[in-house]
Amino acid sequence: MLTNRQQQLLNTIVEDFVESGMPVGSKTLMDNHQLTISPATIRAEMKRLETHGFIEKTHTSSGRVPSLNGYKHYIKSLQEELQPETMFVHAKNHMQLAERIAEETHYVSIVAGYFPGRGLSDIHLTAFHDHLLLIVVYHTGEVDHQQIDWQQQLTQDQIIMLNQFLYDRLDYLNTFQPEVMIQDDELPVDPQLLKTIIFWIISRLTARDSVIHIAGKEFLFESLPANDIELIKHTLTYIDSAAFINKLNSMNDDLVSVKIGQEIDATLPNVSLVSAPVKSEGFLGRLAVIGPVQMSYRKVFEGLKAL
Repeated sequence: MLTNRQQQLLNTIVEDFVESGMPVGSKTLMDNHQLTISPATIRAEMKRLETHGFIEKTHTSSGRVPSLNGYKHYIKSLQEELQPETMFVHAKNHMQLAERIAEETHYVSIVAGYFPGRGLSDIHLTAFHDHLLLIVVYHTGEVDHQQIDWQQQLTQDQIIMLNQFLYDRLDYLNTFQPEVMIQDDELPVDPQLLKTIIFWIISRLTARDSVIHIAGKEFLFESLPANDIELIKHTLTYIDSAAFINKLNSMNDDLVSVKIGQEIDATLPNVSLVSAPVKSEGFLGRLAVIGPVQMSYRKVFEGLKAL
């Protein structure tokens, strides 16, 4: 647990490092900020922050840089300072949100979501000759169907239980959370059959109802190390992947949420993801900002709050 003074000092170190890209020393803090404590106290508090793993020494400088743990504590402090109990970004045009945030922050910005009014209203599975026939009904009244090939014959009781299982979990399908269903402890049939059914439904819903708009990809070359081509490639690939959409969908709270490094994906150790929920004329989704761990979180948070 940090004292208020230690937290304020950590916040200052993080923001100085984000701004300059240079390790921060006690002299820099004294010269650049109107601190009410002595240089000796600053050095002592920095030593405590280092001992507890919030800042660390580099090999090339006597200054200190934030550790991953330091960033996390800084972000938590920033959330308490700037974030209300709930925060929805409201906008008339969700597509313009990504463009605006990208221009303001110079980070890649993404709006991803769906139109819930177009989702499923009913699902029905029936045995038909040597296969299963899946019928889905949308809220618009449209009907879609798909043949499901499954070598093992299901009993009538299994089909009834499966239909009830799917119907009871329509909300998970309509909000693109298939993993919640698959992890259920009371699966009525073989998990592989359930996956086949669920992912066909999700693919249809995605084709019909989901929206993704990406702005500012060029800012990756500004914000990530220019010589780390692999990181830039991995980040671009990840942004365009289903895994990214699933990650956003899993951040289903009403607050600004931050994921760092491997919390996002194992291939992105030096990347941060900040996201906030979006509501816009029947559209529900999230606005995401992607940049380096050394991101200007304050600028991003204030930008989201101002929308």
